[in-house]
Amino acid sequence: MTPQELQTKLHTQIPLTQLMQLCIDHINDKELITTAPLDVNINDKGTAFGGSLSTQTIISAWSVCFLLSQELNLENSSIVIIKNETKFLHPVTKALSCHTFFPTKTQIEELQKKIEKKGSGSIKIHSQIIENEKTCVEFEGTFVIKLH
Repeated sequence: MTPQELQTKLHTQIPLTQLMQLCIDHINDKELITTAPLDVNINDKGTAFGGSLSTQTIISAWSVCFLLSQELNLENSSIVIIKNETKFLHPVTKALSCHTFFPTKTQIEELQKKIEKKGSGSIKIHSQIIENEKTCVEFEGTFVIKLH
């Protein structure tokens, strides 16, 4: 799936992503990068709104899980977040840039075994919102992929 196809899917199925002007900037074998402008994700202090930062990390991590489910040919599946932790380390004062990391090959193989055995499996996904090479937000979410 191309970045534009994924972005269209998100904007169509999760309207909040369109309101945030969330863009799928880049996908490679190591990470997915999303961006969003500050002006529509701003708070009363002139920095990025915490809710927008949280939403961007969760949607980006969900997107990695969606791409994994496609890679594993899990066409008829649901992806839900069951747990997350977000650390807000520094204010974000420019456009939001979220780097979400694909799991290792070993982690993906473990997920696939769980799904084959039980019909569902969980996986942890990590994201960081980075500004000027400094990590401003750290995110870890646990997602479940379940077959229907």
